[in-house]
Amino acid sequence: MPLVFITPYKKTYSSEFCSLSTLIGFIFLILAIFIPLFAAFSSEDFWLRLKEYLEQPKVEFSNDYMLYVSTFNNDNLNPIATYFDSSESRLNNMFTQIISNNMNNGIISQDESATITKYTYDDDNDGINDRLIIRYETNNNDIISNKKDFKLLFFLKYRLTKQVKLLMTPMIYIDIPISSGGKEINLNGDIELVQKSPIVSTTITSQIYNKEKPLNVDENLYSPFDMLNLYNEYKELNYTLKYNYEKVEKSAQGKLIINIEMNIPKLQRVFYIQSVFEAIKYAWMQYFYIFLPIYIILYSIYKFIIESNIFYSHVKSDL
Repeated sequence: MPLVFITPYKKTYSSEFCSLSTLIGFIFLILAIFIPLFAAFSSEDFWLRLKEYLEQPKVEFSNDYMLYVSTFNNDNLNPIATYFDSSESRLNNMFTQIISNNMNNGIISQDESATITKYTYDDDNDGINDRLIIRYETNNNDIISNKKDFKLLFFLKYRLTKQVKLLMTPMIYIDIPISSGGKEINLNGDIELVQKSPIVSTTITSQIYNKEKPLNVDENLYSPFDMLNLYNEYKELNYTLKYNYEKVEKSAQGKLIINIEMNIPKLQRVFYIQSVFEAIKYAWMQYFYIFLPIYIILYSIYKFIIESNIFYSHVKSDL
């Protein structure tokens, strides 16, 4: 006759609630829970909410800028003329008023020949800009023939969308001295996210100084030309951009050309604080994989203790 099925004999172990066997069982249960918890907390990243990741930010030009060019005699530090332009009509009107008040001394002028052109390049055709270029060009002889100080302050639109959702309008400030004569100045460098604190990970996009008109400043606090003080205030914020560039200068006949090329990093390092739910999602897996072997070991020890009757318990057998 063939063997179909075997049922093993079963033994049931029981003890009084306040007995030593029950106490040992509770101790082993507590150990099975808290040893994995202690071991997980001892690791570096069990409940580490500060995280970092790499992302290529989405960067575009904003329409806001402020341009200020001062010209100097070769042997004099005092400006002989200044040129101003901005995207903010209110600042331009203020500048026009200053011109009308100071036209007689020839200190302030306008540069009708100056042009500012913006270019964007997506080199790998992935829908995200890889380079931004601003080109300033003038053939104003008064600017070209003298020493000058070129100041350009402009805004970008900067967005992070992966682990954190951030939209901000950071400021870039360029201040370079230029010798007399026709010049072509090429600035080339990377824009870098500077964080004084990690970004909090939320499902809602955080907007940082994302004003509709960033140059809508209080004229009682800032003159139209006070770019540096305005820029220094922005640098005190938690999240800013830094433009690290190299300058290459060469001669250009009868022109002043300034090319500002900004490379957007493919892998920008971003520090952020993950949400509690995201931390739990990774923490419980670490806890479980430590808990499983410890539970098997403690269960085997406790089973041996009970089956060996080291601590007395009632035994009920199917026999």
